[in-house]
Amino acid sequence: MSSAQLFSRTWIVSDGKVGDLVQCNGVAQALGIEAQTRIIAPTRPWVWMMPQGPIPPKDRISNPDSPISQPLPDLVICSGWRTLAYVREIKKRQRDKVFTVYLKYPRNNGDFLDLIWVPLHDDKSGERIISSIASPHRFSADILADEFAQMPDYLSRLPRPLVGVLLGGDSKDYRFSEGDCERLAKSLRAFADTGAGLAITPSRRSPARLRSAIKRQMAGSSYYWWDEFEADAAPNPYGYLLSQSDAFVVTADSANMVGEACVSGKSVYVFKPTGGSKKFDRLLEGFSSYGATRPLPEQIEQHVAWSYEPLYAAGDIAREINIRAARQFKK
Repeated sequence: MSSAQLFSRTWIVSDGKVGDLVQCNGVAQALGIEAQTRIIAPTRPWVWMMPQGPIPPKDRISNPDSPISQPLPDLVICSGWRTLAYVREIKKRQRDKVFTVYLKYPRNNGDFLDLIWVPLHDDKSGERIISSIASPHRFSADILADEFAQMPDYLSRLPRPLVGVLLGGDSKDYRFSEGDCERLAKSLRAFADTGAGLAITPSRRSPARLRSAIKRQMAGSSYYWWDEFEADAAPNPYGYLLSQSDAFVVTADSANMVGEACVSGKSVYVFKPTGGSKKFDRLLEGFSSYGATRPLPEQIEQHVAWSYEPLYAAGDIAREINIRAARQFKK
C-alpha cells in the first residue's frame, strides 16, 4: 500500500529544534505526504519529569488548545526526548490505530514506539530499530534533479570539475585551530590549481580565522564565495551544489553536511579539524567503509573521481514505515 492509502493524517511532533525538524520533514517528504507540525513547549515542573513523567494538564488531548488535540493522527513522526511523553499519550488513546516513529535513540525504552531510527554509529539494535549511515534530510535525488536543474549564472561560469565546499565550524567535538585553517585553505587552493572551480559555502559556525585563511589562499583563483552575512548575497546555492557539483569537500564537524553530500553518489573529501570523538570516528568510518568518502589530502595534483550508490536515509526509513504500518493496520 502507498503512504497516501495508509495515512490520512500525519503529525510531526517537535519541540522546535531545527535539526530535529529537518530530519522529520525529510521522512514525511520521502513518504510523499503532507504533515502537520505540532510544536510542544512543556514548562516546569513537567519538563523535569520527562520523558517518563506526564505532560502538562493544559496539553492533554481533551483540551482543544493542546498541541495534540483531536482529531488525532494515524502517523506520528517525532524527534527530541521531550516529545516522547506526548507521543505516549497519543499512543495510549489510539493504540494500533496510530503508527509512531521516533528518530534517534529514546532516553527511555520507548515501548509505545512502533519504529525507531538511529544512526549506525550509535550501535543500537532491536526488533523495532533500524539504522543507516547517513541521517534523514530533504534532498532526494529526484528533488535535486527537479528543483536545482538550472544552475545560476554565477555558478555555471565556474570551470569544471566543480567542487562544492561545505564549511562547518567549531563544535563541542571539533575546533578549527589556526593550523587547521591554513591546512584546509592550502588544500582548497591546490584543488583550484588543478583547474577546478570551487563554490564555497560557510555556515554560521565558521570562525573568522577560517574564512580569512581561505579567502587569502584562494585569491586569484576560480572560486565563488557565498556568505549570508554579505548585504548583496545571492540566494543560498546549497541545493545547486548538491545537485551539480562533480566533487565535494566537507568539514567533518557536521554529520548532516557529510550525509547530504553523499546523496550525490559522487566524490566526497572530508577534512578533519582538531578534536573528534569516538562517536564521530565511527560515523566517519561508516561513510569511508561504504566507499563514499576519503580524507582530504594536503597535496592535490588532479581530481580523482569515484562513485557509489547514493545514500538517502529518508527514503529507506519511509519504505520501512510503509511495510510495518501496513502490517500493523491489518491486525
